[in-house]
Amino acid sequence: MVLSHAYRMSIEAEGAAARSAWEGIVAHDDSIALSKTPAWIDCICSSGGFSDATLLFRGEDGRQLILPRLRKTGIPSFLGLFESPPHGWGLGADASGVLSEGGPASPAQTRALIQELRRHPGLRTRVMVGDDDAAVWASVVPSALYSTARTAQVLDLRGGFSRVWSERFTSKVRSNSRKAERRGVVVESDNTGRLVPVFDALYRNSVDRWAQERGQPLSLMRWRAQRREPQSKLATVARWMGERCTVWIAWRDGEPLAGIFVLTKGPRTTYWRGAMDKERARGTGANELLHRCAIEAACADERQSYDFGLYQTEELKRFKSTFGAHEVPVQAYFFERLPTAAAEAKCHHAAKQAVLRFARSGR
Repeated sequence: MVLSHAYRMSIEAEGAAARSAWEGIVAHDDSIALSKTPAWIDCICSSGGFSDATLLFRGEDGRQLILPRLRKTGIPSFLGLFESPPHGWGLGADASGVLSEGGPASPAQTRALIQELRRHPGLRTRVMVGDDDAAVWASVVPSALYSTARTAQVLDLRGGFSRVWSERFTSKVRSNSRKAERRGVVVESDNTGRLVPVFDALYRNSVDRWAQERGQPLSLMRWRAQRREPQSKLATVARWMGERCTVWIAWRDGEPLAGIFVLTKGPRTTYWRGAMDKERARGTGANELLHRCAIEAACADERQSYDFGLYQTEELKRFKSTFGAHEVPVQAYFFERLPTAAAEAKCHHAAKQAVLRFARSGR
């Protein structure tokens, strides 16, 4: 009788020491998602608040695996709070997950990696996995490990734009796109960062609207938005990504109506951020035309998918589905020394409800 043994893996390097092997893997595979590249990690670090803490794993057969990971700065290093990726830096279905030399990691390799992560020092490591990685992780992750589920939406671009337009877009999207053009909406794109201030102004307008729609104090919403999404962050992404980042703005009579940030690498195009002046954009079809133009450009460049990102509300989910986007599971796993993530989530929810009750009582 032959007894099989578990696949063994160890952590070989961290941070800068892992960079050479990581760059080598990325250089040989153009299909690797942007979220798993050194360029994206460097972009996050340059925005402030994080340092590179990427892990290089090596299996018993010599195979290398990379976990893009960041450490929060300004917190004592011995506490060890890690993110993969940090909140606000995810790229939809292409969540960071693990980058594996020679193709996707097997269940046995993923199980070994998870075991090493659980032994790794640090109070918490949060890892998001999506797309194909999500199914593999779900099959091997310990049931006791705390996790939260999200959903991304992705549009298949294979077959070219004419097929996407006629078979995947709903009649509503096609109709609103045509209506926008008839009503004088024009779309401009730029990948030099020139349109970042225009997009930022639309985003601040959106923040005020979200505060009203959600019944939250305006000053609180503005403070949170400035802390999480300052204009400097948008400018950093545009600068570091260069031609991979395109800002699209819909205009009418010289006034900006709506805008989107789109990131591209290999076969994937990702809608990263969106904003609009709802009063000016109402009834114009500007949002449908924006995405139509971005999707048409992605098809012209022979991209295979257009990732609409994680949906935040049911309204956004319905909007994205009108383009023919299908749902993709995304899971966040928490590797903790002390089991606090679940309690923090409950406290956050309770605090949010308290703020809503306070805001409503003051009306």
